[in-house]
Amino acid sequence: MKKLNIGIMAHVDAGKTTVTEGFLFHSGVKNSMGNVDNGTTTTDSMELEKQRGMTIRSATVSFMIGETKINLIDTPGHMDFIAEVERALSVLDGVILVISAKEGVQPQTRAIFHKIQQMKIPTIFFMNKIDRMGVNIDEVYEQIKLQLTGNFILMQKVIYEYEGNVQRFCLSERSYQETELAEQITVMSERLLEKYLNNDMITKEDYEQVIQSRVNYGKLYPVYHGTALKDVGIIELMEGVSSLFLPKDNKNTALSAYVYKVVFDEHNHKLIFIRVFSGELTLRMRTIIEKDNSEIIIRNLFGCVNGGITPVDSVNAGDVAVIMDQKEIKCGDWIGVRTKLHNFLQTEPLLKVGVRPVPASNRRELLEALQILALEDPYLDLNIDDETEEIQLKLFGNLQKEILQILLTERFHLNTEFDSLMTVKKEKPLDKITCIVPIFEQGNLLQAGVGLTLEPLEEGSGFQYETKVSYGDLTKSFQNGVREGVEKGIKKGISGEVVDTRVTFMHSDYDSVTSTPADFRRLAEKVVYQALREIGTMIMEPVMSYTLTAPQGYEKKIISELVRMKASMEATEYTQSEMITKGKVTLDACKDFATQLFTITEGRGMFEITFWQYRKVESGKEK
Repeated sequence: MKKLNIGIMAHVDAGKTTVTEGFLFHSGVKNSMGNVDNGTTTTDSMELEKQRGMTIRSATVSFMIGETKINLIDTPGHMDFIAEVERALSVLDGVILVISAKEGVQPQTRAIFHKIQQMKIPTIFFMNKIDRMGVNIDEVYEQIKLQLTGNFILMQKVIYEYEGNVQRFCLSERSYQETELAEQITVMSERLLEKYLNNDMITKEDYEQVIQSRVNYGKLYPVYHGTALKDVGIIELMEGVSSLFLPKDNKNTALSAYVYKVVFDEHNHKLIFIRVFSGELTLRMRTIIEKDNSEIIIRNLFGCVNGGITPVDSVNAGDVAVIMDQKEIKCGDWIGVRTKLHNFLQTEPLLKVGVRPVPASNRRELLEALQILALEDPYLDLNIDDETEEIQLKLFGNLQKEILQILLTERFHLNTEFDSLMTVKKEKPLDKITCIVPIFEQGNLLQAGVGLTLEPLEEGSGFQYETKVSYGDLTKSFQNGVREGVEKGIKKGISGEVVDTRVTFMHSDYDSVTSTPADFRRLAEKVVYQALREIGTMIMEPVMSYTLTAPQGYEKKIISELVRMKASMEATEYTQSEMITKGKVTLDACKDFATQLFTITEGRGMFEITFWQYRKVESGKEK
């Protein structure tokens, strides 16, 4: 049986959850399609998702298309939940990217597609809501070409007819007899070009084979059309998914499984969703968590079957498994051996917020609730300030903050106060410094000696670690303790995480009788702090790359705002109707600019930002 793990992704409100409902209905999992507005969809199962009519956390649901098993992951559509989308991307064989024909290509559409391209994940575009009045489908094709990719192929024809104020459309499959379609496919293949030049017959199977091959290499993007709410185009999309996508071929027999999601259900059971890349996960088997080689026993095992999860004895390569209440397993863990996935830069939250319980006596209950939420979303990075004891979280935006506060109220029955979002600033040593704390030195109560060199690097270099102490002088378990302590010290810094710095472990002392790895771990953290205190640090702030798209005619107001924000304008180009400007700007300066641009351009401008690097805060802005 062919198994496919497919993600369905889109900008918020493009209709992807309704597409999922169509899949479940036509595959026989449901007797009728659920409705987002009525809160009756399968994948938006949280009460908050039903109230908001939007996806907040990813959900996995399984069904059959003929002889193909599909594990479909429905992901959030708002930028504040981009981390959920990225975790899902790492386990997928293919993506359905839903685009609203009315709104066209939107900021989240572009953000997701750029990640998809980085990872070379096969993708099908589904143009939804083609029945909406005012749709200009050729304009959306042009947006796809200019803003996403020119390598797309239309699998259907959409023809509109108008009678007064009434709009009708006809959706039909394109034929390979069409000259334009046949030529588009033929030039993609040397084999088909040779057949064409030799006047040999090119069959339907020949064309389909070329499309399938290029789709699975991430070089071609088929476009399907429909109106999910009216159940138009869903069957054709399902057929495209099952025929065009191919499962990842992994001949390794060793168990390799990745934990892509952790969620607690209404009974507080911890559900761990796992993609099995190779080998077999079986009930009661002994295996290891790759990061620390710790042994675990699989005490329960569930498979995704027909819209739900059911107990099974084994889950094979290519499928999704669910384990319940295994405390040792965390989101992002590998079970067994690690499989090399496509590398991509994961989006990091650049904002932080303080949170307090109301009343203050509920602090313990709040911390317990936040620990659960941090297991579900590791990017929250729950932290307690050493000096103020303030509870702090990292977030992507105001919507996430709002959702989090409502979750704490409705799910955990806790009232809270959240501060305003603040930019996460980092720091960097002013100069190179070596700091050594020998064993038995006065004031050093730990049975360890550690010497570290901290060296500032160029912006964008990140944190680097190396050791010049041989394993003959200090064994691996002790060296692991040093590295863990350094990483903890770098994360804490003096007033924030340290960035663009190389730390070299260059000196060690130990006592063969009394020293432990924990001594080295604790001392290494203290040495990092001591070194930073001695040399001093500079404050670094996040700088963003931006793309500003706006209708022509608003240039004067927009440039005035960019100058006010001290944004660089590195490139400006004009299309027939739009101005597109690209450059760099600090996150602090541009946090609210998207809303301002919306007002300036009467809702027609877009401002997209992606993290570039941390740079030194300009003089006078340190506070």
